[in-house]
Amino acid sequence: MATSSNKKRTAAWYMTRIEASENYRDRTYKERWTRYYKIYRNMVDKLTDRQTGKVITDRSNISIPMAFTMLETILPRLVETLFAARPYVRLRGVPIDVMDFRTNKETKPWEAAARKMEVLLDYQHNVPMDLQDLFISGLKTCCLYGTTVAYTGWRYSERKRIRRELQPVMSDELDPLTGEPMPLMDDDGMTPVQDWQPIEETTIDYDDPEVKFMDLGLFFVDPNAEDIEDARYCGHAAYLSKEELQRMADDDDEMKLDWKKIPKQSAKNKARDYRMNAIGLPNVDDANLEQDGDDSLYEVHFYWEDDRQVIIINRTYLAKDGGNPFWHKKKPYDKDVYCDDPGNFYGIGVMETLYDLQMELNTERNQRIDYRSYSMRRMWKVRRGAVVDRNQLKWRQGGIVEVDKMDDLVTLDASDSNLGNSYNQEATIKKDAQDATGAQDVVMGSSGASETATTTMSKDNNASVRFKMIISSLEKKLLVAISRKMIQLNQQYIDDIRLLPLFDKDEAEWPEISPEEIQGEFFLTPAGSSVEPIANKEAYKQRMVELYNIASKDPFYQQFPLKRRALLEKILEAYDIQDTDELLPTDAELNGQIQQQAVMQFLQTLPPDIAQALIPFAQGAGQQPDPQGAPPDGGIAAGGGANTALMQEQGLQMQESGL
Repeated sequence: MATSSNKKRTAAWYMTRIEASENYRDRTYKERWTRYYKIYRNMVDKLTDRQTGKVITDRSNISIPMAFTMLETILPRLVETLFAARPYVRLRGVPIDVMDFRTNKETKPWEAAARKMEVLLDYQHNVPMDLQDLFISGLKTCCLYGTTVAYTGWRYSERKRIRRELQPVMSDELDPLTGEPMPLMDDDGMTPVQDWQPIEETTIDYDDPEVKFMDLGLFFVDPNAEDIEDARYCGHAAYLSKEELQRMADDDDEMKLDWKKIPKQSAKNKARDYRMNAIGLPNVDDANLEQDGDDSLYEVHFYWEDDRQVIIINRTYLAKDGGNPFWHKKKPYDKDVYCDDPGNFYGIGVMETLYDLQMELNTERNQRIDYRSYSMRRMWKVRRGAVVDRNQLKWRQGGIVEVDKMDDLVTLDASDSNLGNSYNQEATIKKDAQDATGAQDVVMGSSGASETATTTMSKDNNASVRFKMIISSLEKKLLVAISRKMIQLNQQYIDDIRLLPLFDKDEAEWPEISPEEIQGEFFLTPAGSSVEPIANKEAYKQRMVELYNIASKDPFYQQFPLKRRALLEKILEAYDIQDTDELLPTDAELNGQIQQQAVMQFLQTLPPDIAQALIPFAQGAGQQPDPQGAPPDGGIAAGGGANTALMQEQGLQMQESGL
């Protein structure tokens, strides 16, 4: 939402807002997120005596990676479904207005622009950035903490490199006019001697949209907001070097840096350090005690409103307070949740649903290990007054215990704690976890040996319905939303013709895209495959093959090769084969075949001598016609789609001329 206040704002005013958001976030979610991170990393707290506070070392304290397994089972299913087909997002052009539609509905220039932008977007998704890898990180955050936030902006960077280039070899002789070294000449005195020499040049390293998934411990948002759209403000903190900040200021005229006024205290990523300390790993500063002042980082807050961008360094220095540099005039963030918590910005993740079950499973397993350990470390009943050497009671190979009477020493057996029921309880816990997450055995790649096919398919169907809703939300709120911002940034920042080197195609097919060709409005739809159960997909493949076998034998359907090709394309898509254009004949090839079959069909209707005379004119017909006019082996000839009136007229003329 836009801010109408024109009041002069200071760094302190902005930091009041930012710190209020950070305090709310840390107070409400910091400890929760740390607990979820610890069970994902399979870390548990040390056991301590409640009275003495000492660490207990003689009891089992292990963690079973059930939560990790569940998350790493769900995550690939989400990612593979989102990115099952390329391009990941499909575009349709939209006319500017009614007059544009009426004027250009024959040529449809908006569709040509959509095709160009779709190719560019697909190239950017896979070459400058690997969007699928980025989503793996972002969706893992979503499963861990229930929420993920993505930033979409534009990044331009240059770098210097050295390469070899064929250049003249310079001699020690100087030019009398310029004083510059003169090139060394060949024996003829006319041709300069050349050699491959290293040269330094500046090249563009990156000039495309940039997508980053935020660390939730560094992202802040209006505490009263439910989404990015209705938030008054939001932003994130980053830790940058002096060189990076200076480079930002050089590229942004509104950003001003006065290094004398910027506090020099070194900042560190507290959110990351807090997580590392929680699992027993050192801070970055503790791991690198030799760093000097040149390695110091500055804490930079990027504060955004719909019409404003603010940059604050080390919480006190206001480096920028200007307008939103992006033409779309929106906050450059997109957010989605794994499971929505109505009324709250942050959602519910996989770890939250599994936390208590994970603790229960750990307790069951540790209790069982403790029982078995104690039962193997025997206790003894010693008759009071009996002379028994206590050192002889330690278990050892071939050991002897000396007693005066046989009842001086009796083994104290451990009580039967019904250990078998503990295994049943563990199975119940895992079943509860599968029901909570939808990650049934069939989703994890296994099923119970005693389950019927109907039971397995029912579980797969139920799990797929649950994942379908999650994936639909990810497509709309992340994949499509990020792609839409990338389109708007392309229209803003691309100002020259671009050649897209698509290495899966011939160089002659590499597209050139100009700024004028990608303007307009587009309707975006995700292209990921549907989350169909595996059993259902196999059944669908079988039905499609049966349908093609029936249709291909129908004489009426055989007359329409274009329709047969369309049906075959659907079958290939059922087998998840997307590059059908390389496997099927083109329209030109198919039209040529149809015309050729029509010619052969016409020749079969002519007398044998005339048909023989016309055969040389029908090159590439495939089979020679039967002289008696019978159709070739294989039944009715396909075709009939071409107009044969001209060919019949030519045949009659040749017949009249005596051919």
